[in-house]
Amino acid sequence: MTKTHRICAALALAFGIALSSLPAGATDAPKSDMCLACHGGSFDALRDKTKDWKDEFGDAVQPHQYLDPNAANPHQGEKVVPECTGCHEEHPMPIPSGYKPKEASLSMCYGCHHMEHFQPCSDAGCHEK
Repeated sequence: MTKTHRICAALALAFGIALSSLPAGATDAPKSDMCLACHGGSFDALRDKTKDWKDEFGDAVQPHQYLDPNAANPHQGEKVVPECTGCHEEHPMPIPSGYKPKEASLSMCYGCHHMEHFQPCSDAGCHEK
């Protein structure tokens, strides 16, 4: 186990989660705060790390957005951190040697951004006024 894995395991235990109690293929997805313990520290820190990320078309996109599921425009409501597993594959703990996760998906984004771009609808012309 690497130093990083030991630190992540300690943080997970601090969240009250015993790694040995997580069965392989557990049906309950981890909460975002557990993921952030190893992947960024905070959602804002993760957003800062991915501010120059490019989508599959080469366009600069911030993939880590606050989303309020109760707001008419989910980007303009409360600052709610979405579940990481909405886009990312949950990995086993401890992470096996040589493990390579699937690439994250923008499928959740494309549920609303159905023309696979991130311009406001008023600018893109995808909805009539």
